[in-house]
Amino acid sequence: MKRFMNLELPPEPIINSNCVRKRLKNSICDNCAASCPVNAISFSHMDAKIDNELCFQCGNCLFSCPVDAIENIAPHERTYQQGYLVVNHDEPIATTEELIVWHKQYQIRGIQIAEPLVDKWLPTLAALNLKLKTLQEPVWQLRIEQPPVVDSGRRMMLFRQKLDQKPLDKGQVKTGLNARKQFYPEDSWFQISLDSECCILCGACAKVCDENAIQIGDNQFVLDAKRCTGCMSCQVVCFPKSIQVHGHTAKHSEPTVFHYYDAKCHTCHLPFFSWEEGVQTCPICSQHKKQGWL
Repeated sequence: MKRFMNLELPPEPIINSNCVRKRLKNSICDNCAASCPVNAISFSHMDAKIDNELCFQCGNCLFSCPVDAIENIAPHERTYQQGYLVVNHDEPIATTEELIVWHKQYQIRGIQIAEPLVDKWLPTLAALNLKLKTLQEPVWQLRIEQPPVVDSGRRMMLFRQKLDQKPLDKGQVKTGLNARKQFYPEDSWFQISLDSECCILCGACAKVCDENAIQIGDNQFVLDAKRCTGCMSCQVVCFPKSIQVHGHTAKHSEPTVFHYYDAKCHTCHLPFFSWEEGVQTCPICSQHKKQGWL
């Protein structure tokens, strides 16, 4: 009788409960799906799943998830040497978000690519250099490696030369937008805009923001783009649609501060916040009066 060994398969990749799709009914965050080259991530009502049959664990989603909700996927191990990433075989193409971390974590300043693979990597390299220019960082150089000419009469010599070469370094970078914030603490990757004419200062956006990118207190409404990871939860819970989040890279991002006033409604006698001093009717009572309920 043949005996079969019990092999333990690696755990399947999952999206855990930190996912904003699983916490907010109307969440519009789709960063992971947008970065997946094989459409392995799908969404349903308050759920997000990774299809293990399609996923080949390139790790792109790890660098786009705003809440580090993806488990059982490791970032792709890449080779580098003397400040250059070395791409000499067909491997998963890195996203701009991943290369931004390589730039700081390993002080990489260029990429060496085997000639047949150059066209695949050029769009990513171009997008990376645009962001590096915005951040006032050194742009990456491109070094194209020509394929060696093989002389069948000198195969042994070429083999010996290969053995004598210094082996390439290997490494992985930290993942997640919060890791990127640690490397670029004064820079921002998203822009939070507020339409104060529509905002009723209910405070829902500040309560739902896990990163404290929105803070309301002491008569100040503060938007700090450096803290934002682009989950867009604030945009989802804002029913007047007065707050918007957009991808935007900025150097030395400074918080935007709006000032508001304490007030008390003469109709319902409840305290509320107002953008203008001396307002006597809260937004709810104002709306009820427009609808003829008061």
